[in-house]
Amino acid sequence: MEDNLIYKLDNIEGVEIDVLCKSLKAIEDEFHRFTNNRKTLVVKEVRKGSGIFEFKELVIIPVLAGMDIVNTVIQFVEYIDAAKNVILKKKDKLPNNMPMTKATVENVKSMFSPVITGNNNTVNFYIGMESAPPAISVGREEYKEIKARSKNTLKELKSSNDLIPEDGIYNKVLFRWMRTGFGSINVGNQGIIRQIQDKPVKVIFANDNSETKTEMTTSTLGIDWQKVKYIVDAEAMIDDNHVVAYKILKNYPEDSITDVEENDSELF
Repeated sequence: MEDNLIYKLDNIEGVEIDVLCKSLKAIEDEFHRFTNNRKTLVVKEVRKGSGIFEFKELVIIPVLAGMDIVNTVIQFVEYIDAAKNVILKKKDKLPNNMPMTKATVENVKSMFSPVITGNNNTVNFYIGMESAPPAISVGREEYKEIKARSKNTLKELKSSNDLIPEDGIYNKVLFRWMRTGFGSINVGNQGIIRQIQDKPVKVIFANDNSETKTEMTTSTLGIDWQKVKYIVDAEAMIDDNHVVAYKILKNYPEDSITDVEENDSELF
């Protein structure tokens, strides 16, 4: 038996088509994110009675043999349940330290939104068969709490700088060197992008042989490269929900900011 995902909306009467479509779309969007766009969900069956949709997974990007033996649907449902509980303050973080994002918060809200139109409406997620108890079940009252707490979750994410782009890439942000020690294991090099966080972290380049690295590590016209405020595209590298390094993707030298009056002994 296939462990397909079954989405069932009990007492579907009164649910607007737009609300139902957004709910289904949110499931698809979050599944793409969960699988890093390697898989998608396709409809296997739409059943009579309440709103019952059965989905099966479809591989988009093949992986090497033996690398995809886990049951994605089971893990995905566990992930959605965890995301719901993070919003409700019943859990601290998502499985495998996946970062919570604005998109995930909004998708969780949309998934369960059809329950709001009726006192007895319930959204249920089943794995494999509908005869088993639902893996997730959300009614009107719990959804109202999810919706209310989502606002606080978004505020907390923003204030803690955990609200990052889906791909982790920031375009045209201000970067400054804080410490430089290329080739030194003991010193290392760190930079700061205050738009992301105030803490300096390790810096690497997407291409060590690129013009970008040369531009950002070479003094020109008597201006110390360590004192330039660079405008860059950078990827925030995440571990355990924290930014641990910046990968510099591109430098915009024509947009760089210099301050020739700054004391030469100081380092940004």
